[in-house]
Amino acid sequence: MSKQRILPYYYPTTVVLVDDSQRFLQSFTLFLPDNTAFRCFTSASEALAHINRQAGKPHLEQRCFSWFRNSEASHGDIFSLDLSLIEQEINDPMRFSTISVLVVDYDMPEMNGLELCRQLDDPHIRKILLTGVADERIAVQAFNDGLIDRFLMKSDTDIAARITRAIDDCQSRYFQQISTMLQSTLALKSPDFLFNPAFAEYFLALREAHDFVEYYYVESPSGFILLDEHGKLARLLVFSEADLQRSLFALRRHQPPASVMQALSGGQVVPWLWATPEEHADNEPFDWQEHLFQACRVSDGRNTWLCALVEDPPADIEFDAASASYSAYLDLIDGPPPYRQRS
Repeated sequence: MSKQRILPYYYPTTVVLVDDSQRFLQSFTLFLPDNTAFRCFTSASEALAHINRQAGKPHLEQRCFSWFRNSEASHGDIFSLDLSLIEQEINDPMRFSTISVLVVDYDMPEMNGLELCRQLDDPHIRKILLTGVADERIAVQAFNDGLIDRFLMKSDTDIAARITRAIDDCQSRYFQQISTMLQSTLALKSPDFLFNPAFAEYFLALREAHDFVEYYYVESPSGFILLDEHGKLARLLVFSEADLQRSLFALRRHQPPASVMQALSGGQVVPWLWATPEEHADNEPFDWQEHLFQACRVSDGRNTWLCALVEDPPADIEFDAASASYSAYLDLIDGPPPYRQRS
């Protein structure tokens, strides 16, 4: 993931490995991280059919935008953006089946790797070609023509590590491609932290520290829903100083205790009122502490954000970790070919 910006959403995806040598596939997959989702094929035609079957579902970005024909021709078409669909993606257990990267051998009897790449229906899939020394000139030309994104020599003694690094980079670039319009739209209306390098560095460190494998941008309050491999939910609240002042103004009408306002004014905590005092029965005192969260400061010297990580947050949408987590998907595909192959 780029350290210069945070994508609107990210989740693990599936890598397709194609090589007519079963032995090579079995040997190579032993070096992949255990939490990598992959499918192996020794038949190029079977791989192509499988990939193109997966290509029919619209990407999340496409589902977030709705286009309408404007009756006044001078104004052209208009669109609406439904950001709530981003967080709802966590309920789709098959989101991880999205194929983001193809690793394919060039020299195969049924069709060579470049022929397979030319027939892919999804133009966003990143393609890594494995070649022999004799095929290097062909691979260079394919790269220059934009048909493939990387090429690696199978004879390289460090081939497993190189492919693993290439897959990681290609998966990030895949999400950059499929969310281009959403990124551009958010840049016009959303908080600056999405595009701030200092915040991106903090966000990357947070993900690594808590083993979050997927995240989704949300609003009201701004921040992210994050999940680990097993589907444990967290919510990152992100307040600019202006956001906090607006929240303080809005909270005054609920007449919070002076200690609450003092803590908020000092930036020690940030609020998240998913319920209000007025929604409680008279005999049930409102627990303000339940809606205040310890904050840390993230700054680039000019801009400052107050951030709080809320574990097991209240959610407006139902989520079943047993069926919709990444670990559940890995269990689903951990079977015979063309699924994950471990020996």
